Parts: sequence; C-alpha cells; structure tokens
Amino acid sequence: MRRLFAGVGWFVLSTFFQSSLAEEEAAKDARPEVVVVCPSGWRPSLEKWMAYRQKDYQLTIIDSQRDPSAIRSRVIDLGQKSKRLEAVVLCGDVFQDKVTDASLPPIRETLVPTFLLPTTVKLGEGQTQTLASDSPFADIDGDGSPDIAVGRLPAKSTDDLERMLDRVIRYEQSDDFSEWRDRVHVTAGVGGFGMFADKAIETVARRYLSEGIPDRFRLQMTYASMHSPYCPDPRSLKQTFLGKLNRGGLFWVYIGHGWIDSLDDFHYDGCEECICSPEDTKLFDAPVGPPVAVLLACYTGAYDAKVDCFAERLLSQPNGPIAVIAGSRVTMPYGLSQLAGEMMDSCFVQNERRLGKVVLRAKQSIWRDESDAGQANMADGVKMSNEGAGKLKTKYQSAIETMAKALSPEGHDLVAERREHVRLMNLLGDPLLSIRHPQPLKIEALEVLEAGSPIEASVQVPWAGEMDVELVLHRDRLPPTLGLADSKEEADSKYQRMQDNYDRANDLVLSQQRLNVQPGVQQVRFETSDEYRGQYVIRARMQSSDDWAVGTKRIQLQRKKKGK
Repeated sequence: MRRLFAGVGWFVLSTFFQSSLAEEEAAKDARPEVVVVCPSGWRPSLEKWMAYRQKDYQLTIIDSQRDPSAIRSRVIDLGQKSKRLEAVVLCGDVFQDKVTDASLPPIRETLVPTFLLPTTVKLGEGQTQTLASDSPFADIDGDGSPDIAVGRLPAKSTDDLERMLDRVIRYEQSDDFSEWRDRVHVTAGVGGFGMFADKAIETVARRYLSEGIPDRFRLQMTYASMHSPYCPDPRSLKQTFLGKLNRGGLFWVYIGHGWIDSLDDFHYDGCEECICSPEDTKLFDAPVGPPVAVLLACYTGAYDAKVDCFAERLLSQPNGPIAVIAGSRVTMPYGLSQLAGEMMDSCFVQNERRLGKVVLRAKQSIWRDESDAGQANMADGVKMSNEGAGKLKTKYQSAIETMAKALSPEGHDLVAERREHVRLMNLLGDPLLSIRHPQPLKIEALEVLEAGSPIEASVQVPWAGEMDVELVLHRDRLPPTLGLADSKEEADSKYQRMQDNYDRANDLVLSQQRLNVQPGVQQVRFETSDEYRGQYVIRARMQSSDDWAVGTKRIQLQRKKKGK
C-alpha cells in the first residue's frame, strides 16, 4: 500500500514538474525573435550581451557575408518561419581598414555590409546618386516600408563591440533616477533662408517641439543665431551647450546643416566657428544619462564613408551618446520634421519602450500616403494610436507643409521626400535599447483661473518620500525679464546680455517647493500676481531607489474681470 501511495505521489509530483517545465518552455517559445548579424569569429564578443537579452528574446546569430542581399534573404527566411521576428541587430561597421603590409595602403575589408540604394528625390546641388541604408534588412515583405526594427553597432573590432554592448547593459541597469531622465536638449544651427524665414522656422520648430515633447521634460535649447534669445555668449556657444548636455538627458536633438564628420559653422560679428568639429566629439562626456542623439542634418550618419562619420565619432566616446539616429546623405527639412514628429508620438504618446520600435513606428507612419494614413499595417498587428499626435499634426501640419512647399521647387513630391527619409535615416546603436518611462503622478486643479488668484492643486502620491513641486512658464513662452538689445552697447555688454537672456529662457521655473509626503493626496498651493497671464504648468516629481514618478497640469491665468 505504501508503495502504491508512493508511486501515486511520485506520478503526481513528476506530472506537476513536467507541466511546469512545459509551461516554462512554452513561455520561452513565446519570446520575440531577434536576428544578430556579425563577422565570423566575433561571436564570443556577444556572449555577455546575449545572456542579458535572452530573458526577453530568442536570439539567432548568423555570420556576415559580403553581399547584403544574401543576409537579407536569411533574415526574410527566419522571419517567415517564426512570424515573431522583431528586430535585426547588425554588429559591425561596414568596412574596416586592414593593414597587411606597412609599405602598402590598407585594404578595406567588409565587416557587415549595407545597401546602396538609388536616390529618388533630387533637391539641391549636394544630392548624391546613391544613399546608404540598413532599412532593406527590415523589409520582410518587400514593399519598401520596414516591418521590423533594425540597428547597427558600427564596431571595427571585437573589443569595440564589447565596449558598445557593455555600455548598453550599464545604461539599462542604471539605478540613477535623477533629473536626466526628464531632460531633452535641442541644439540648432541657422537655416540660411534669410533672417525672417529663419525666424519663422525657429518659431514653428520651437512650438512643434513644445507640444510634441511632454511638459514633464525640461527642454534645454541652444540656437546658433545672434537674433535668438536661445543664443548664449557666442564666444562660448560650444562650451555652453556641451556643458548642459554632459549633465545627461534622454535625448539630444540637433537641427541644422551638417557634414560627414562635423556640424554647421556659426558666424557672429565677423567670426566663424564650427558648432561641433570632428575633434570636438571628444568633449562629449555624460557618464550619467548619456542621451540618444537625433541628428536632423545631412551626411552626419554616413557610416559607409571612408572616414568615421560624426555619428560614429560620437559612439566611439567612452561616455558619448548611447545611440544615434542620423541621415547617411542629403536630408530635407520636411522629411526630417515628419520623422521627428512621428518619433515623438511613438515615444511619448504610445510610450514605446524599445528604441528600435520608436524608429520603426515613425518610419512606418511616414511611409504611408495620406490616402491610407488612417490604416495601420503593423508587423505585430497592433493598431497605431494617432490620437495624441493628431492634435499636434492638425495644429502645425499646415504651417510645416506650407514652408516645405515654399522652400521646395515646383512639382516636388512630399510623399516621395518622406519615403526617402525612411531609407536615409539609420539607427546606429542597439535597437533593443530600453527607454524607461516614469510612473504617473496625477495632479488635479482648476484649469482656468483669474490672475492674482492662488493656484491650488492636489497630487496623488504613490509612496513616502520627498516630492518637488514647481510652477513654471509653459515652454512656448519667454520670460518677460529678457534684456533688450541696444544699438550702442559694446561687444562685451552685448554678449553678457545674450548669456543672461539664454539662461533665463532656459529656466522657466517661477516657484518651487520641496515637500515630505506620505502615500495619498497631497495639497499644494502657489501664489500668483495680477501680472500673470497665459499658460503655466504645475510639475511634480519624486524618486525612489528603484523608480521615479512625474506629473504635470496646465493652468491658464486670465486677466481679472473689471469690478473685482
């Protein structure tokens, strides 16, 4: 009898464990799949990163070949078989200069090739016949629009690859939840279309960024234009924006002209200086919060060039940007603005967590023509939500398209321009890079008040600790305290005024409080004066050892009614 019960017990126990193992195996099989491409012999350099990624993904490594079409065929085969293919990670630069004989020039050795596609849009004298693109690796069905995410780690050696992948792991495992996670830096060069056109472009771009980037972010702007309040002392423009950038941030966006290994020149009072030269990339040093760089400029992402492009130089720095999104050839303002707008929607409205998917969703959206813009054809079957971005597009789309048509030759095809940027813009970095989003802090308050009335709000606090609460100007406004230009002022006085205006324009905090709070509802109050007008934002933030939370609420202050 004991043997019978023991046998039954063992049978039940073994069945339980087999069932658990089967469920565990099924869970593993449900993981999305990722194809990793690397040169033969580089696989040992992937071991640490693969062990880290395998909890979330099934990884398949394939050896690189000289023909990119052969690699793409392998990717397509794997994608059609699994139906769960989510990304392609290209581990290696396009070329490596190999020295075989000191007396002879180095031989260019192919590591992980890219596609050279014909350019379809001709706009400007600098247009090239072909462009470099990794996008075809992600086009499973061959319709031109990417179906999966793709990113390239442009390493030239196994040590270089290990360094890049180690940085990715450290970035994702960082337990620093300080302000860098809620900071976005924007650096812009002069458009060169004339003072009034450049001013109009600056205004629309600033408002587009203001509405597209959530209020929780501190937007730090530097504009290389002597006519802008966002221009600091021009003699230290480079040191100023790099000093801010090296404090860390989620994104760094550059808008302007660029070249293969540098950014645009800055002209002021008879002087000329490069906003960022090839040598200046060594000054990028953000040990905490290295940003994702988005370079809305020509050529800065020409990763197939004979010299390292600007994006590659940034990635080669020990504490430089963690990833770079950049164009490989001539880019165009309208196409760039559309891609940037869709990326903001993907990241901040849809709260997409993986950088590769942020870029993928944006590219899929700008590829579609207006006639089928309402139809989502996503690889994973998830319908795109354009509700948040719809308001933004409705508000600024006509202005952006009007400017695009005015600055483009007659008959220029804007749909073709958008599609060209699907091919032009490439992600250099790990497409699986995780972008963390904060816990929400719910703030309730009256949305419209009379100037001079106190602003009273309640914040839903998730945990005990310190909470910072601020009243700030909405970022599409400028402080009323900016100094005015004087035609008689000396250069030193003018530059000091510009620096003061720059500092004020980037610091919109009017009042702040630090409170010790407990879970539950916390009341806050800000006094206002009769001079307050327009839109303001209440911003609350708190952090713990393993997370952080942010909330905002917009408030409109109106002139007091007569008789009050």
